[in-house]
Amino acid sequence: MWHLPPSNLQKWHLCQSRMVLDNPWCQVRRDTVQLPNGTLIDDYFVNVRPEIVMVLAVTPQREIIFVRQYRHGVQEVLLELPAGTFFPNQESPTAAICRELEEETGYQIVNLLSLGCIYDNPVKDQSRLHLFLATDVTPTGKKAWDITEEIEVVLMPIAVVREQIFSGQIRVAGSVAALLLGLEKLSSLLQHY
Repeated sequence: MWHLPPSNLQKWHLCQSRMVLDNPWCQVRRDTVQLPNGTLIDDYFVNVRPEIVMVLAVTPQREIIFVRQYRHGVQEVLLELPAGTFFPNQESPTAAICRELEEETGYQIVNLLSLGCIYDNPVKDQSRLHLFLATDVTPTGKKAWDITEEIEVVLMPIAVVREQIFSGQIRVAGSVAALLLGLEKLSSLLQHY
């Protein structure tokens, strides 16, 4: 097995940090950092966001549950996996994804497997994305959207998902990552059925 060689890169030194925007929906921190070469940067801005959970949820009919919704940041209607935010000091990632899936889609999780944790945008954002695979999800009909959510639930056969990724129909980075990781794991699980 190949191993990644150790890195010789050094971390930046954090000299000072202060919150410049502190709103419940958006927090921005302004850091003063010193680079390893001695250069001082006094205006490095970081988005402070809660953690994120996302699930590749599969029905007993071997369909993957997607949500289609308007995303104002890019001003487009996008197809993505169910996801949401949570605060680790208030809720576990497992509890958060169970809550989020039911709130957004009206389905509940029966079997859950972690696919790992990745960084969303480590250049300017500190949040992590916790990815899960849920199999045999069942409908409850109990949706609970917040004021900004208007969601269409889309059930897609597993067999066409890769085609949808590579044709650009699915293009939200976290969803693509979860699908590529999850489809690999799912194919080995389905061989045991």
